[in-house]
Amino acid sequence: MACEMTCKEARKLIIPFIHDELSMEDTRDFLQHVRGCKGCMDELEIYYIVEVGLDNNSSDDIDYNMTAALHSHIREAYQRIFIIFLGKVLKYSLNTLMIFGVFIIAMMQLRNWFF
Repeated sequence: MACEMTCKEARKLIIPFIHDELSMEDTRDFLQHVRGCKGCMDELEIYYIVEVGLDNNSSDDIDYNMTAALHSHIREAYQRIFIIFLGKVLKYSLNTLMIFGVFIIAMMQLRNWFF
């Protein structure tokens, strides 16, 4: 189990989070911290408004509801984490089934050889 993230660690990850540059584990830990820390959530909102707002300023299709855009970004991050988690579960499940299948085939072959 990972250690709980400090505010200093979380604030270093704000910009990489906004640009989707964090690993699944870092994203999960970051979101868990931000969900429970109002100060870090406020800082994330400020950085998001500055980073994304300035990037979108040059386009004609400007979304002025940056808070809703941030919450959408957070939801998408949770969805990516969930999909990666499901992929790992599926991988381990299939590996377990394959090992079990090989074991069954080996037992059947041994039965044919010795009985």
